[in-house]
Amino acid sequence: MFRVSCFVLLCCFGSVSAQEYPKDFVGPILPDRTAQNLMPITRLPKAKLLPELCVYRYQVSTTSPECQKYCDQALGYYYSYVWMEAARSFETALQHDPKCAFAWLGLHRGLEKWGNSNKPQDSKPLGTVLGSMFVAKPTDAYSKQPKEFALEQAKSTMKQASHRERLLIQAKLQERGMWPDTKPEDRKKKAAETLNELLTLDEDDEEAWFARAQLAEGSNASVPYYKALLKINPLHPGANHELVHHFENIQRPALGWIHAERYMESSPGLPHAFHMQAHLATRVGKWANTSNWSYRAYSMQKEYHRIQEVKPADDHQFQHHTDILIRSLLHDGRLSEARSMKAESDSYGFKFPELWFRLAVLSGAVTDAEVLVNTVKKKDKAQGAYLGAMLALQQGNIGRAQTEIDVLQQAIRNKKDNRGLQQKYLEVQAWLQCQLGQGDEGLKLFKKLIDQTKNDFGHHSWGGGASYMEVWGIAALQAGKNAEAEEAFQEALAHDAGSVQGALGLWATCTATGRIDEAARYMKLAQKCWSKADPADFERLKNVMSQLVRNEPATR
Repeated sequence: MFRVSCFVLLCCFGSVSAQEYPKDFVGPILPDRTAQNLMPITRLPKAKLLPELCVYRYQVSTTSPECQKYCDQALGYYYSYVWMEAARSFETALQHDPKCAFAWLGLHRGLEKWGNSNKPQDSKPLGTVLGSMFVAKPTDAYSKQPKEFALEQAKSTMKQASHRERLLIQAKLQERGMWPDTKPEDRKKKAAETLNELLTLDEDDEEAWFARAQLAEGSNASVPYYKALLKINPLHPGANHELVHHFENIQRPALGWIHAERYMESSPGLPHAFHMQAHLATRVGKWANTSNWSYRAYSMQKEYHRIQEVKPADDHQFQHHTDILIRSLLHDGRLSEARSMKAESDSYGFKFPELWFRLAVLSGAVTDAEVLVNTVKKKDKAQGAYLGAMLALQQGNIGRAQTEIDVLQQAIRNKKDNRGLQQKYLEVQAWLQCQLGQGDEGLKLFKKLIDQTKNDFGHHSWGGGASYMEVWGIAALQAGKNAEAEEAFQEALAHDAGSVQGALGLWATCTATGRIDEAARYMKLAQKCWSKADPADFERLKNVMSQLVRNEPATR
């Protein structure tokens, strides 16, 4: 029986190399999955080392240079919210030194954030091998969630770690209620006290400062800790990243810009660093480089997929990064690049109907816009009706516009809490009235819409702050209200310094009233806004605006 048991366990756990799992390793041996090229906890292939990923370094207790390198890489990923790769790199570090307590702690942190790794390990291989000979209790690696298993391994190996690492692990154990004499209501308090002790003894410990910031409670409570950390290391990726989000969230984007720049400097190989600047740049009008940085993030991300053999669908940041890049390209008139991205986005299964509608309209591709409207209607009646109404109004098709608006009105009767949809209805209704010859009524509705959105911080994200103002100006021109159109286009530029339609609208109104010098200045501004656009696309938009200002008010 003894021989059978040993044979069974050998088949279950596989062979263990001395390098990966030394004989004196304290703790359960993890199952070998090298035949599948998968590590046992994350169920991912081993990480590949990318030395230029991030400049951040944090010395851990290990005699393995490779373990240290992978821990540093994992921290770079962790501070950029690339949870899967953080977990993969920490587990790869453990392949080189299973005794590294900090790597176990890091693996726990990565798994804690990564939603795909919260299920217990599959015990089927154990049961398959053992069969009906006897029932064995699964190891901790199988019976617990991976993140819990990793934290317990950090606890079991912490005696071999440095004092500061032990306190970091203790704080996390207290936070999770896995430390003696820690009541549920005292978890965060106890963890904070432990980190305070660590910072008292070692005021330069960067991991302690970041962990302490994460435990701070209150709208601005974490900021002093992040700023203290940046006094030690101005290029700490985590502190700069968190402060970009913080200043965005408290609606002070200009104050966060320095952290956006430092975050990129700290993490030259991480796509998310080059994406995050767009959270602020599109709100404060820094259009000169934001699209290029977003494009760089997108290109780096595709290269990351290739190197690490990651499916785009498993990269939780990729769709958001793609969305924001397309918005930036459309804003800057880079329509040919946006068209190229459409085919790629379609292959990934990304759905951006409003963006593709804007692309079709700006490109003068009426047929593409029609196809898109019909496709959207099959899945979202209200959204399809809105896009259909916008297309009809842009074509001056009043009859169809009225039909689409009636459908939209019916569709949103039960969506009164959907503020964005209500505002879209107000937009198309106001525009329709201007085209029907009811300019005064239509422009009143536009002013109501502008009052609702001009101070809306969310509406102004990603370069959308001038969108309603641009339509207001166009509708005013169609209603024969040149003075009000000029006001609308001035507001558009005030809320978005890169509004090409605002600049062209003012060029057209100034030209129509004989203000030639002013018209020339606005044309120069419009050309600057779309300096990276195809000249044919710019000329098309210019001609549309010129024709609008010369038109007489529409009648029934």
